Amino acid sequence: MAHKQSKAGFTLPEVLVAVAILALVMTMVFGVFGSLLTATRSGVETADSTQRERIALRALADALAGTSWYRQHGPGQFVAGQGGEGFSHLELVSRVPPGFWGSRTLNQSPLRRVRFIVEPIPDGGHQLVLQQEALLSDTNSATHIHRTVLLPQVTQFFINFRPHGPNATWQPGWDSTNALPRLARVNLATHENQTPRAKEIAVYANAASHASGVPGIGATTNVAGVVFGEDGFDIDNDDDGSSDGRYIFLIDKSGSMRGERLAVAKKALMNTLQQMEEGSKFYIYFFNRDADAMPSSAMLDSTPDNINRMADWLETRDAQGGTDPIPALSGAFGHEPTEIWLLTDGQFHPRVMETVNKLNSGKEIKVNTLGLGDEIRGRRGEALLMIIAKENGGSYTYVNPEASAPAPAPQK
Repeated sequence: MAHKQSKAGFTLPEVLVAVAILALVMTMVFGVFGSLLTATRSGVETADSTQRERIALRALADALAGTSWYRQHGPGQFVAGQGGEGFSHLELVSRVPPGFWGSRTLNQSPLRRVRFIVEPIPDGGHQLVLQQEALLSDTNSATHIHRTVLLPQVTQFFINFRPHGPNATWQPGWDSTNALPRLARVNLATHENQTPRAKEIAVYANAASHASGVPGIGATTNVAGVVFGEDGFDIDNDDDGSSDGRYIFLIDKSGSMRGERLAVAKKALMNTLQQMEEGSKFYIYFFNRDADAMPSSAMLDSTPDNINRMADWLETRDAQGGTDPIPALSGAFGHEPTEIWLLTDGQFHPRVMETVNKLNSGKEIKVNTLGLGDEIRGRRGEALLMIIAKENGGSYTYVNPEASAPAPAPQK
């Protein structure tokens, strides 16, 4: 009898059950994978939002830390408030640190007007924007506003300010024209139902007073209108009565210095030379559009003979022409001085600051600046002088020519 070969296989119901089980497993696998992908995407977005929030708060902290009083025609010095949609806005003048937003475009202008504002976007949300413009830009050029979107999505941006005083309370705005707040407290959120990120920020220049006219950039002296002509330039002699200082004086003799102002500068310079200790050396430049060096190829010892000889030359200097200290500065640094004084009443281009930074890249020479006359107060020229002094180890002095004017000759 022949053996009958069996045929193994799956029945249709068995195949359908297997396919159903496979589909269920695949559904579970793809569900887990989808959840993992969603969680990963959500984590990346959360990390990105957190980083952006930190960057925005850092920008606010840097701007507030560099806040400076600087009287300028136009918008307020430090103004903050709350808009109709509940978002805060902040506008201030700040000396921003190196590497701050917009450095590639505004790198040569560390003193800037800075604004933090919230703007609507097409999808119905809002974004936090940082606007900046150079405060020392050329007055003949168009104002360039640099925009940076710090947060493309923001649901809360609220700033409170706290003034001085033991009983001071937080307030949602600031419009004082006489003082800066002591602290700022920022609350920031980028999503609904998010716990806002909060940060308290110190305003370091809060002791400055706009009413007294003391801008807070670097060290300022003689702001009270002392008689500059009597005391002269602040020469720092050694305690033992000797000095090996090499001092150079750059005096503006442009047309605006004519009369009383140039007389004040000359008197202060002569008093300074006569107070110099033995062993020190000096050199003098007057400048308008050109450098007018004293008649000597090298620095002179501060002897009575040398001082008297230069006094005769000094008296022949007259005020005329425009204002450009760059040629005199270039000559002054060539003498390898230990200290420089630059006195002017004029407004000049920010490239003067660039020139000083280039000539004094190692910051080995101390550069002091002096602004003479009420017209320079709170303007671009005064801020420029302050920055030059601050960045080169010196101090800025405001000179009141009326307080310092020589007494009129008696009537005969």
